[in-house]
Amino acid sequence: MASDGGHDDTRGTELRELLSARRQALGLTGDQTARAVGLSARQYAALESGAPHGTGLGLERLKSVADGLGLTGAARETFLLLAAEPGVCAHDLVERRRPTVEELAHIDLMDPNAALITDHAWNVLAANAAVARLFADPERSPRHDRNLVLWLLTAEAEQRFADIGQVRADAVARVRAAIGRIPADAALRALAERITADPLGAGLWRSRAVRLPSDACTRRLRHPVYGEASILVTTSRLPGGLQLYVHHAAHLIGGTVSL
Repeated sequence: MASDGGHDDTRGTELRELLSARRQALGLTGDQTARAVGLSARQYAALESGAPHGTGLGLERLKSVADGLGLTGAARETFLLLAAEPGVCAHDLVERRRPTVEELAHIDLMDPNAALITDHAWNVLAANAAVARLFADPERSPRHDRNLVLWLLTAEAEQRFADIGQVRADAVARVRAAIGRIPADAALRALAERITADPLGAGLWRSRAVRLPSDACTRRLRHPVYGEASILVTTSRLPGGLQLYVHHAAHLIGGTVSL
């Protein structure tokens, strides 16, 4: 699946903003930064301009640049994904991982808010008990079908969200944006193929949402006991390409009633 035109511009803008902000935070000029990370002034200027391709920087050099800039966690991951050649798979850049014991305990403590952790391609890796009560139990699905975006295309999801049209459009927009950043990633390409093979998903894919949804947005949940109500849904990035989704529905039940 070919990447869409315009995504290179988006990647360049994000890379430029990230490096410029980091350099200013360190109080360095462009030449000083180049020396600090072991690049020529020309190479660093190209990198910070958002045009890293053609600088001859391989993966190990980019990792050294990240080290020199003191980039860690999500900031380091974002830099590597933006600066790498488009044909490089994200798995070559970032060490993917499973949720830690601490992260699993954290989402369990969020109950009665429905919380789940996915990988970078929205495959569900862990979910607390509230997810099964409010939506569906991921463990009851075959492993290759435990995907948040694909679930949102089902009739079951339509029963849970009154604003399902917007929920689906936002989810597909996120996938399109992710592929724009790392078009060679096998997991994202497989997800895109499954979305576009679905008539509903194909229509959403063609619509090309003009903006990405916020990481904190309001949704209209059809609660199985308490009826329709607005809830806040938040998305957080975790190191290793993981994503934490939380549906804040505790206010509907006072945080004390077990369904």
